[in-house]
Amino acid sequence: MSSQKGVDMRSWMRALVLGGCLVIGLAGQTDAQTEQRIDVRIHDFTFIATQAPLVLNFPAVITIHNEDRERHNFESPLFEGILTEVEAGGVTAYGRGMGGVFVGPNADAVIRFTVKRPGRYEFKCTIHPNMKGELLLLNIQGV
Repeated sequence: MSSQKGVDMRSWMRALVLGGCLVIGLAGQTDAQTEQRIDVRIHDFTFIATQAPLVLNFPAVITIHNEDRERHNFESPLFEGILTEVEAGGVTAYGRGMGGVFVGPNADAVIRFTVKRPGRYEFKCTIHPNMKGELLLLNIQGV
């Protein structure tokens, strides 16, 4: 009987260790996603955005790639009043009230911010007024 208890105890310990590894692995995956991502391509004077709905109070990054031979900008009221980091043309700027970023031909830009207000936010190119798109921010507190 003592031998049976030893086998049961080892099986239980093995299950406990494997369960602990699973929890640690899942926690690591949650920590690995530190930013919500939105990808925007500019192609033939059109914004092509790929995003899942954004979650409030969670960092987000918008990457913009201009495939056109013309300069465009990416501007949105979403960024008004929130701390924003903008990288473009080898320059990084930080601040509040940044409306957006100009993106040269065949160039990239990155905008980092934390989503603070739910809603639908239009983005546009003020150089080419017909170029518009939309971001969706959900009213969910945390993931």
